[in-house]
Amino acid sequence: METKLPIFVYGTLLAGWENYENYVQPYKHEAIPAEVKGELFHLPMGYPGILDGDGVVKGVILRFEPQDYETVLAELDELETYYGPHDPRNEYERIEVWAKLADGQEVQRVYAYRYVDAKYVRAEGTPVHDGDWAHFMRGKQPE
Repeated sequence: METKLPIFVYGTLLAGWENYENYVQPYKHEAIPAEVKGELFHLPMGYPGILDGDGVVKGVILRFEPQDYETVLAELDELETYYGPHDPRNEYERIEVWAKLADGQEVQRVYAYRYVDAKYVRAEGTPVHDGDWAHFMRGKQPE
């Protein structure tokens, strides 16, 4: 049986973005501001991806009710094109990372989705230097 870790999200699964309504909002959850280590990029397809790195990626830790957890995780794996560890079809790999709560008081293990093709991301993606994809996207929106 897999470990049931909270899930760190940093892009379209955040409140106010397109995938939140279908994949997060239908389930009772808690969203806790947090950050993980990595490099964040905005991809040409319109969503973000993180790579390993020493920067900071801002997002939230999602905690779901135990009765919903397996359903939510399966839906997120499908959304993120994750078929299983090291599957060649994966667009993202679901990995375990340490997340620090935004208040800096607690560090915990979480799942996060890391983009698989680092070469593509570095060549075609736009670095999000402050690690905050939602802030980056709001800056791209016309006034």
